[in-house]
Amino acid sequence: MVRIAALCLIATVATAGVARAADTEKLLLQSPKGFKVVAEASNAKESTTVLVPGTENIASASTRITAQTLFKQTDQSPEAFREARQKAASAECPGARFEQLRHGNENLYPMVMWSESCPQAKDVGKPALTWWKAVQGRENFYALQMTAAAEPDAKQRKLWTRFFEVTRVCDSRVPGQRCTTK
Repeated sequence: MVRIAALCLIATVATAGVARAADTEKLLLQSPKGFKVVAEASNAKESTTVLVPGTENIASASTRITAQTLFKQTDQSPEAFREARQKAASAECPGARFEQLRHGNENLYPMVMWSESCPQAKDVGKPALTWWKAVQGRENFYALQMTAAAEPDAKQRKLWTRFFEVTRVCDSRVPGQRCTTK
């Protein structure tokens, strides 16, 4: 597994609406050092960005980060999103385990962060670990996902936690939610 080193900012930001990017609510995605964008897609309902370690490709990546902005889908709470995701994961992976990592408000937005451990994922036939963060914005809903083949060691867990903390929703139009990096 790729050892995740220090965090750095890359210019990958999911935005919505026709306003200029600096004037909207958005997800500030601060990627781990050494990751690259391998896929971006957007339509009227959502925007998705996928990152993997620099020497890997999307099909065989040891670690994959996916950031989604679900446009104008603010009626679902982060807890409801987590419950639906956990139900789907349990159906896809018998023996799946879940751990709530954080919940509450972050940057004045409701959020929840949790992990899913699957002993043998159906799609790859190997163990998989996924960390999730779901944030309910005022304009959009945001989901951040990091998937790896193994549990992180203590150092990696600290770096993953830091990555999930600094990747957050912001809105430069609202005092207390300015889009600045940590």
